[in-house]
Amino acid sequence: MDMKGTTALIEVRDIDGAATKDLRRRVLRNHIPGLPADAPSDDFPDTWHLGAFRDGHLLGVVTGFSEEAPGHPGVRAQRFRFMAVEPSAQGSGVGSTLIRQVIERARSGGDRLLWANGRDTALDFYTGLGFEAVGEMFTDPLSLLPHHVVLLRL
Repeated sequence: MDMKGTTALIEVRDIDGAATKDLRRRVLRNHIPGLPADAPSDDFPDTWHLGAFRDGHLLGVVTGFSEEAPGHPGVRAQRFRFMAVEPSAQGSGVGSTLIRQVIERARSGGDRLLWANGRDTALDFYTGLGFEAVGEMFTDPLSLLPHHVVLLRL
């Protein structure tokens, strides 16, 4: 199912964490079979999971929770992780629609910062939405891929 160029409405709603695992595994962990597609933060009391749907099909997921941003102690912040979009839907607005909902959720919750460890291959996506890449590049110890902290001041 090729979703590029489609104009169908993208619906974003809260979903159960278990519903995120398949897409996370296929999109974010496909380069190392058996790499976990979950983290202890999935079970934090304030963790939330969003799914982006088009025509009833889950096309994107993201998970968020409260966590101070590196270098900003004491500042209310939300961290998001496991941002994943079906390969056939990448570039069709699913990811940006999801992130706009994440931004709105953080703002409405009184957070001052929104951040993530973003893959370097996605830096243009994040900076195009107003995030800044901060600090030095680092290699994620689990995925073994280059990352930067991406930060948005709310």
